[in-house]
Amino acid sequence: MTSHDRRAPLPAKSPAEIASPADSIAIAHLNVWAYREFAVDLGPEAWPELVRALTSVGADVDSGAYYVVRSEDGLLGSAAYRPPGSSYAALPDGWASIAVLAVAPPARRRGVAGSLVEACAVRAGHDSAPVLAAVVPGYLESAQAFFTRMGFHREQGLPRRGEQPYWLYRKILGEPGAGTLEEV
Repeated sequence: MTSHDRRAPLPAKSPAEIASPADSIAIAHLNVWAYREFAVDLGPEAWPELVRALTSVGADVDSGAYYVVRSEDGLLGSAAYRPPGSSYAALPDGWASIAVLAVAPPARRRGVAGSLVEACAVRAGHDSAPVLAAVVPGYLESAQAFFTRMGFHREQGLPRRGEQPYWLYRKILGEPGAGTLEEV
């Protein structure tokens, strides 16, 4: 997608696929681009810390734990998948999670994030996870609304990191191995 054509058509449903190690640099750039709008709100101390986290994708990509949606012009979105046992410490054992969901600003609200979440849900189903979770910081109000629209439920606040509250969103998956986003 070029900077001149901000609303170029996407395929009917842009499928998510597992990222290759060659995608690492493009994912890092996409992550920073997608989150850049929050730099001022986060401030000069927190923003560089977030950039370090957003660009540290190599090991996740190498292990096949990153999904991407592509266009002819590059990456439209990416998401890190955390299988059961490797998710945040605050999550119950056996839960899978989504981390660093990033969509290029021109591709937002066009199904890219939904494709990425669906790919993570399918993988979580194959991993026999009963729940797919996302930990969402308070400043990401659009992400909170997105996960709610996708049928995730906001469960509880998590420990703050600096000034930011964090929220746990969870989606109960279908029967183990089904990989659907339908409520049980």
